[in-house]
Amino acid sequence: MRTVLDARTSSAYGSRSRGGVHSVLDVETALAAADTAAHLRDRLADGEKISGPAARRAITAAASTPRFEGRIVPRTFAKKAAKFLARDGVVLYDNPDAFLICAFKHENALCDPEPDATAPRQYACQTDCGNTVRTDRHARDMRERADEIDQLAAAAPERIARRLRRNADSLRVAADAHDATAQSAEDLA
Repeated sequence: MRTVLDARTSSAYGSRSRGGVHSVLDVETALAAADTAAHLRDRLADGEKISGPAARRAITAAASTPRFEGRIVPRTFAKKAAKFLARDGVVLYDNPDAFLICAFKHENALCDPEPDATAPRQYACQTDCGNTVRTDRHARDMRERADEIDQLAAAAPERIARRLRRNADSLRVAADAHDATAQSAEDLA
C-alpha cells in the first residue's frame, strides 16, 4: 500500500498530506517493522547467521525494538508509529521480493527515497545498498527461487531461457556470497 499511495503521488487530490490513510500506513508499517525485528531476533537466537553491510546495525535494531504482543492499537498510536519510523538507521523492513532486510538509513539508501522519507522504496530496492542485510533463510530462499527459475527456463524459448538462467545464476551467486561472509550475532557483537 505504501508503494501505491506514495506521498508524492497521493498527497494532492483527495488527500490531506500525511493525514488520513498515511497515518494508518505508518501504524501498519511500524507494526510490520517491529515484527521483522522480532523475527530477526528469534532467528539469530536460534543460531542463524547474518551478512551484509548493515548487519551490525540490524542486530542492534532487533535487540532494541519492542515486540508487538497483539494489543489493541489506540488512536494515539499513529503519532508513536510515526516517531518510531523516524528513527533513522534502526528500523528494519523486510523485503521478501529482494530476499533481504533493509536496515533503512536514509543517507545510505540507493532506492532514491524522498528527503523526508522514513521508509525505503521497497519496489526500487538495490541489492548493493549499504542498508542490506541477509540471513541464512534469505540464502535458502534465493536458491529455491533459482531452482524454480531453472524449471521455467527449461520450458522457455532459448533467448528467454538464457535470461532466466542468468537471473538464477545471480541469485545463486548472492546466496554464495552470503554463505562466504555470514557471521553469527555473537561474532558481530
